[in-house]
Amino acid sequence: LARARERRREMGIRLSLGAGRGRIMQQLLTESLVFSVLAGAAGIGLARLTIQVLDNIPMPMDGPWDFGIVLDNSVLMFTAGVSLAAGFLFGLAPALQATNPDTVSAVKGESDSARSKSRVSSGLVVFQIALSLLLLISSGLFLRSLQGATQIDPGFDEPNNLVIASFDPGLQGYDDARSREFLDRITEDVKALPEVTAAALTDTPPLGLGGSDRGVGIPGYEFAEGERRSLMYARVTEGYLETMGIELLAGRTFTRQDDEASAPVIIINERFANRFWPGESALGKIVETAGEEREVIGVVETGKYRSLGEAATEFMWFPQRELFTTSVTVVARTPSNPQAVLSAIRGIVRNADPDMPVYDVRTMEDHMGMALLPARLGGSVLGLFGVLGLLLAGVGIYGVMAYSVAQRKRELGIRVALGADQSTVLK
Repeated sequence: LARARERRREMGIRLSLGAGRGRIMQQLLTESLVFSVLAGAAGIGLARLTIQVLDNIPMPMDGPWDFGIVLDNSVLMFTAGVSLAAGFLFGLAPALQATNPDTVSAVKGESDSARSKSRVSSGLVVFQIALSLLLLISSGLFLRSLQGATQIDPGFDEPNNLVIASFDPGLQGYDDARSREFLDRITEDVKALPEVTAAALTDTPPLGLGGSDRGVGIPGYEFAEGERRSLMYARVTEGYLETMGIELLAGRTFTRQDDEASAPVIIINERFANRFWPGESALGKIVETAGEEREVIGVVETGKYRSLGEAATEFMWFPQRELFTTSVTVVARTPSNPQAVLSAIRGIVRNADPDMPVYDVRTMEDHMGMALLPARLGGSVLGLFGVLGLLLAGVGIYGVMAYSVAQRKRELGIRVALGADQSTVLK
């Protein structure tokens, strides 16, 4: 619009010399389409450059993911279509305006009072600013929600005082008997550290990428058609619930003798108990799972297991010594420096077996960051789009101001001639 206004005199001369209106519109639309094609090509080039940059950025944490960011043909076709449509639609309005002037006043460079203000251009910029503010406000609300998610109770106490480290003696060729001896040694040595107040083992730390489930059967309970009966679980050693700071609501936790007991046992969370035995005590009830009838010996509070935003979910714990697995994570609680404890755990494993790899060595707080990673990525992308939208709105404001100044050059010249200084005109 600004360019069309600035070229009004040129178009008046062309029309006066006999150029047809269609020919001039064709020229202006061609110029507009060239701009849009160049812009689309620049966008594709920027996309290629961005992909190269993203491929070289290391992830802030380990994980089994492969983003595989590539340029997609359907996206490229969409980009080309949008670029051409934008060039045509937004080039058509100024082309129509420029090819229908009063040729006499246009050639003289006189202002056309009827066209002195363009509500279309102002309206477009208002709409553009509104959209950019919508993106910015949405990203702000998203970040507020993300901040709130970090304050959700995960179901265990003080994650900043917990550390974890994973290893698997089975991958080093250890048999079950030797693995049990190795894991007992590591657990006892970690507990003996002066900075550690409690330690235990689990095969599935909460709020991680892993997780397993098992089908359950409840004597006397009839599952409805389509009702979920495969529930999440973890295998833990004695002292795990105390180490994590998970509140025991009823019954007891595991002991070292539970793997030798005649009746297999299980601990469940409150959501599990309320689903299958509402209004009753779950202690002593039987759960058929993992090939055994298991007696409920404890009920703990319901926490978060796969994500901080999940609804209350049933969960169960088995004794790790009974359902033995060599792939474990040691969890330790420390009131002092967590990094010092992590270094000490590495040293303990190295002393027990110098060839044993230790992985996922981090604080529980860093581990929980994995559960927030999708929300953080979403907030970052939404914020970036908001900033880009604001920049585009700034370009639109510049265009409107340029259009307005181009329309009022004669008026501003008269004002300056009559004594107005630069600051007054600028204001």
